[in-house]
Amino acid sequence: MRWKVMLDFLRDIFSALSHAAGDSADKEEPAPAPDVPTVDTVTGWAGEPPYRYIDVSRYQGTIDWAQVAAAGYKGAMLKTVSTNSKLSKRKDGLYVDPTFETNYCNAKAAGLDVGVYYYTYATNKDMVNAELSLLRQAVYGKELTLPVAVDVEDNKLVSLDKQALTDLTAYALHEVEQMGFYAQLYTYTSFAKAHLFVGGAALHPYDVWLADYTGKTPKVDFKYNAHQHTSKGRVPGISGNVDLNVTTLNYPRIIRKKGLTRLREGA
Repeated sequence: MRWKVMLDFLRDIFSALSHAAGDSADKEEPAPAPDVPTVDTVTGWAGEPPYRYIDVSRYQGTIDWAQVAAAGYKGAMLKTVSTNSKLSKRKDGLYVDPTFETNYCNAKAAGLDVGVYYYTYATNKDMVNAELSLLRQAVYGKELTLPVAVDVEDNKLVSLDKQALTDLTAYALHEVEQMGFYAQLYTYTSFAKAHLFVGGAALHPYDVWLADYTGKTPKVDFKYNAHQHTSKGRVPGISGNVDLNVTTLNYPRIIRKKGLTRLREGA
């Protein structure tokens, strides 16, 4: 009797195990998640480099930006802050270029990418901070998909020695970065060689927009990514001369990807 009970017990165990194995065998492994192709949605300039763009200020007067765009120019650097006691209502002489707002709106409406530059006269940090404070006001609420450039070229700056001007320029560029933008140094070849350590440690991290009108590859020992190659360009939609620039960098793509298109909150 005991053997019969034991056999029945073992038979029940084997039967249960067999059903469990069968159930497992009948179940399919879950299908792996399908590969979802990753699409880079960050937009930039279409086509292959070089890319051509212009820079303008009040000296170009009223601009027909639709014609500029139709001529194949990809973007524009617009002048913002400078110093001129005749144009300013401030004691320090700082002002925003009177064509900036109109040029920004109309260039964007024509589909061009826009960046800005400011012409510095600053010989100390207090002056830099004053210029940048007005720059913040000028670009507040605006989208910039080209760099924010510090224009370092005025003869008043040479009162500083080479290292002092280099350090002050690096300070200004750092502050532009802290504002949330893609900082860029603008200068011209002979000024850079005489008055700035452009390839040195302080300025090495920053992009360079170099003016050189020799018609040849600039002879400099530092890297630059944008070249202003003439101040006497002729562009449809603009009466008179205009600065022409060329670059191999797709600035809008880089700047959008880094999220450097707007003034950082609290900056």
